[in-house]
Amino acid sequence: MNDQFMIALDEEWVELVQEAKAAGLSIEEIKDFLQNGHEDS
Repeated sequence: MNDQFMIALDEEWVELVQEAKAAGLSIEEIKDFLQNGHEDS
């Protein structure tokens, strides 16, 4: 992958995490979702 693509991808991830936090999710909940998908923990 080229550097420009990686920067854009990183910016999208940052935005998604910020939106999740704004919706009331904790960092742990975000990590859990990324690791396990939509499965109940």
